[in-house]
Formats: sequence, structure tokens, C-alpha cells
Amino acid sequence: MSERRDELIRGGLDYLLAHGLADLSLRPLAAEIGTSARLLVYHFGSKEGLIAAIMSEVQTRLQDSFARLLTTHDRAPGQRLLPTFWDWTIRPENAGYLRLLFEVQILAIQDPDRYGKYAEESSSQWLDLIERSLPASKDRRALATLCAAVVDGLLLEFLSTGDRRRTTKALQIFDRSLVPPAKQPPGRKTTRGTKGKTR
Repeated sequence: MSERRDELIRGGLDYLLAHGLADLSLRPLAAEIGTSARLLVYHFGSKEGLIAAIMSEVQTRLQDSFARLLTTHDRAPGQRLLPTFWDWTIRPENAGYLRLLFEVQILAIQDPDRYGKYAEESSSQWLDLIERSLPASKDRRALATLCAAVVDGLLLEFLSTGDRRRTTKALQIFDRSLVPPAKQPPGRKTTRGTKGKTR
């Protein structure tokens, strides 16, 4: 039963990637993936239960992909994580998943009772991932929220315009703004109005 359920989740995800979520109806989805609406309700309880399972699969695929990147990608000493995260998100194979996540966010604004929980779960999972990559501080959650908001905005711009160069440059500028200025070594103090002399 679990294997069949997993097959239905994968088929449902492929359907949503092709058709979107806004006008989802169980009958056409079931027909396309070779099952029936009745069996979908049997496995998932309701359309909402199916959506929850599919969105969980989206998050699992994306986060597993990024985790694999971190284990196989050797970052140079001092190399920051945010640019690596950005380069990964704009890969062509992630575009469909990202469009689906953005659609959930928009639907959550329009119909929070139905879609708000999916958007909240997605946001919380990505915040946790970003937060773990930041130095410990009392403001780390807030800083993770800022990073997520900037990345979301730039991703939306990238997906709608396809301008990789401009959005990547903007991300790099933002990332540099997070680095505190290097402390200057204490210099030799001179008295105003006098000239230093060497003997």
C-alpha cells in the first residue's frame, strides 16, 4: 500500500508541475495518472490530504538535493553559503518545483484557510535550513527571514524575466552586505596640527 501511495504522490506531483495547483480537480488528475478519484480519497483522505503529501514530496526532493550538494561540493575556506544556495536554486531542474512553491504562496494570500498551512510549512522548513547556515546570534532567525525574503524576491524576478546575470549580481551584492567590515588595526595616533617626524 505504501509503495502504491508513493507512486500516486509522484504521479500527482508530475501532474501539478504540468498543470499547476489553482484549478486542481481530482478526476482529471486521477485519469492522467491511471487511477480514480475514489482511490485517491482512499489513500489520502481528501484532496487537501493529497496536496499536503505532494508538497511534502516537493520539500523532500529540494532539501535532499541541496544536502547532497553540500556533502559533495567542497567550498573554499571563507566561501559563503548564500551564493552556493542561489546557484543551486536557479538550476533548470529546480524551476518547476519553485514555480509550484510560489503558486502556493500566492494561493495562501488569496485563500489562507485552504492553502495557508502549506505555505507556512514550506517557509518554516526553508528558514530552518538557512538559519542553520548562519553564525549563532540572538537575531539569527530574523536574519534568516531577511535572507529568505531576498532570495524569494530574486527568484521571482529570475523566473519571470530569465535574467540570470542581473539577479545573480544582486544576490552577490546582498551577500557582501552581510559581511561585517574588517576591523582596522589600531593606528598610530597623531596630534592635530603637528607633523610626525622621524629621526
